[in-house]
Formats: sequence, structure tokens, C-alpha cells
Amino acid sequence: MRAGLFKEKSNMSLIRRYALGMELTDSMFKLVEVKKGIRRPRLTQYVVHPLLPVWMGEEMQVEADELIQSICDALVGRDLHTRRVHLTLSNRQIVTGIWYTPEMRKQRMRRWIEKKVLPEWELPFDDPLFDFEYVGHVWQDGDRQEVMVAAASRRYVEERVELVRWCGLEPVSVDLTAASLNRWVDYSEKDVTLYKPVFLHISRDKVDVSLFHYGVLQGCTVIDLPMNRFLNGMPDRISVDPLTPLLREEEQIHAYGNALLEALRGDETDWIRTEVWKPSRVWVLTGEGAELNRLEKWLKERDVPSVRTGAGPQEMMSEELQLKASRWLGASLSAPLGAALAGVGNP
Repeated sequence: MRAGLFKEKSNMSLIRRYALGMELTDSMFKLVEVKKGIRRPRLTQYVVHPLLPVWMGEEMQVEADELIQSICDALVGRDLHTRRVHLTLSNRQIVTGIWYTPEMRKQRMRRWIEKKVLPEWELPFDDPLFDFEYVGHVWQDGDRQEVMVAAASRRYVEERVELVRWCGLEPVSVDLTAASLNRWVDYSEKDVTLYKPVFLHISRDKVDVSLFHYGVLQGCTVIDLPMNRFLNGMPDRISVDPLTPLLREEEQIHAYGNALLEALRGDETDWIRTEVWKPSRVWVLTGEGAELNRLEKWLKERDVPSVRTGAGPQEMMSEELQLKASRWLGASLSAPLGAALAGVGNP
């Protein structure tokens, strides 16, 4: 979605010279700093720090103080040019739905959703914070308008914002991870237009699946797929580089890929899983935990739609930063990069 679920009260139209983008996965804290350039934005620095693996459940299961301390530790010694940060919400915290409504302007549509849609929607929370986007056009008088609505728990969003403030940062927006991924791909894949991408955003415990149609989010879901199931007896060793893939061996990639395809097939009555398999779709791999290039190669040998790995940020990086960067950087920063781009004028 183009607009965030949460916005600061001050003027968001003011473009800043620097912006931070942040993502909290089930096992990782990621932060990027992007500088607005004359020709293109520049990635000036990034932070990747491992987290306790249990905090990202339906409720924050670890003490908030532990998470705050972990993030503060990751930021020690970092000379950030701004504290203003754009946050992302993973699909686990989001519920999406398609609704058909009378045609109306956006302000009236928001009131309609509040009064007509939310009361009838069986949400897993009773304090929805929502955003919406029109899908397609109304071509004839009297036709219904298709609307995609995304909702999150207001309490969860406010707790996340407050937690980030305790880390010494200033949240200015909260957006969907899916929207940030789409923004990054729009920016980084200028030579290719992806009209119907399916983002498979991979982390150690899950895969966020998000479908877009000509730039509009159609829906998203989560596949629980813990990578420790595919270690084949190999220990999960802590690496100096937190982006080192947990799954690198051929057998591990094959086992993980088979499980992913099985989960994507899922229930044929689930329209998202049905839509994922249409030949017009393009699967875009992002995230970390598995060696994505190997996974892409393995998937291309199967009967699946077109597959590609998301672009990395190397063209945005100085030579010095490239020399310091992780060899596994790849598409691991796609979500926080997309969030930061919104802060330097790339909508």
C-alpha cells in the first residue's frame, strides 16, 4: 500500500536528506540509512543484528527491556545522520481482505469501511487500525468498486512505535513490509516492469507471501516454515556474520524448496494460494536465512511461474561500503530499503 498505517502528525510531505528504514524479523534487527542524492539515493550504512527468536510471536513473549537493550547494543558506535525511522509490519501482524463496495471517494470510503466492513469482519483483534487501496477501476455506472483492506491491531502498532522510541529512534511511519518490498523492486528493477509479482520474503521461521497487481497489493499471508527442520543434523552455529545463510547445502535447499512448494499449493479453496500459481505471476525472492540464488536455481528447474531473486543495494553503495559489506548481503535488506526510500522522496 502506498500510505502507512501510522503516520506522524507533522508534515510528511517534507522530504528529508536522510531517512532510516527498519525491519524486525523473527530473528533479526535490520536498519538502513539512505541519503537523498542528486541522481539517486545512496545507502550510507546498515545494521544487521541477531535477535532472540521468540519475540515476534502473536504477543511479545520476551521482556521489552531485553529487545530494547539488544537494539541499543546494535546501534552503539553508529553515527546516524537522523533518528527518523520508517518501520515495517510483517504479514503475521496484518489481515487483508477484498471487499466490493459502491463507488465513492476516498474519504467517504474510509468512513464506509469503518461503519460497514470492520463490524462484519472477523478479525483476531478488536482494535483495528486499517488502510485500504482501490483495485482496478469502475468502468460502468452501478458497478461495484473492488477494495483491498489491510488491518492491524492498534495496540500492537502503538507498542511497536513506543518500543522503537525507547531505542532512541523517532518513528515517523509504519507501513506494510509488502509495500516496502514493492517500493524497493520498483526502484531497483527499473529495466523490468513486474506487473504481477509475488513476493516470497524469507526468514528463519517463516515466509511472508504478498501478491501485487499493477502496483496494488491484492493480499498477503504467512507460511510457517522453520529452517531448523532442514539442517539434516548439522548444528545451527552462530556466525560472525549474521547474514550467513543457515541453509546452504544442496540437500538443505532441496528439502526447504519442496516444503515451500507444498505450502504454497496449500488449500485450493484459498484464493491467494491459487493466484500464486498463475503463469502470469513472477515470484520474487527476498530476505535471509537460505542461499537465495541456489533456491532460485532449484525453483527454476520445477514447474513453477517465473522466479527471480530481488536486487541487492550494491549500486547505491560506495566502494568503501561495498568492501565492508557482508558477502551475503544480497536481497536481505529489501524491506528496510523500501521503507527508507519513502522518506527520501521515492513513493
